[in-house]
Amino acid sequence: MKKILFTTFAVAVIAVAAGLNVMQGRSETALSDVALANVEALANGENPNCPNGCLADGNGCDCNGWWPCYREDSW
Repeated sequence: MKKILFTTFAVAVIAVAAGLNVMQGRSETALSDVALANVEALANGENPNCPNGCLADGNGCDCNGWWPCYREDSW
């Protein structure tokens, strides 16, 4: 009788541990507004051909291709 109770208890503990592990794996990690702003700031200017972007009314801008009616923005 003790062997059956011990086996049942051990199976129940393993099942609970597996269930908790699955639930933790499904949880989503939410980024704060500050973290999202940092990601966007780091992603800005990744193109070496156009670090500042293009503006209208210029004599050309090489930003992902040649744009003759634009000029590169200055800081």
